[in-house]
Amino acid sequence: MDVSTINWGSVADWVSGIGSLSAAIVALYIAKISQRVRLRGYCGYTVRLGGGMLKQNLVSIDITNIGSRGTVINNIGIRIGLFRRRYGIIPVDRDNYSDKIPMLLNDGDQGHWCIPLDEKFSWINGLCKDFIKSPLDIATMQIQVHTTNGGTQNIRPNKNLRKMFFESLNKKTE
Repeated sequence: MDVSTINWGSVADWVSGIGSLSAAIVALYIAKISQRVRLRGYCGYTVRLGGGMLKQNLVSIDITNIGSRGTVINNIGIRIGLFRRRYGIIPVDRDNYSDKIPMLLNDGDQGHWCIPLDEKFSWINGLCKDFIKSPLDIATMQIQVHTTNGGTQNIRPNKNLRKMFFESLNKKTE
């Protein structure tokens, strides 16, 4: 086949068509990524001191919106189990430590929710009595932050909080 016999007009049409299709796919992909809700979270045991208040033991849940799309946090829950998952809702009241629910989080905004713990850690002991049944439940525990757009951010509690749950579960079995 001789190069001079190839219809280069036809080749140019194909190349420009492939380029246009590729540009459209990339534009749609970028638009989809920019509209995705992106949250980053933390859950752990915290001790708050100062501010003219007494020492307070808390389970702290913090969420930061790291995406460009705003969302509303409408519920906080807990999920445990590997095969037989169980779910619960964590009621959080607006107080000195917690924001309201529902709460709008725009780009860069943060939400903070805390569960006060008494000196006997009754909230943790109550969960280990009625909800958490085994060490596997603690190992698979995730705090779930639900948004109004249908998304859920799963947060694994930090090591110190999981250790407190293990200790409470061990006391129950003794």
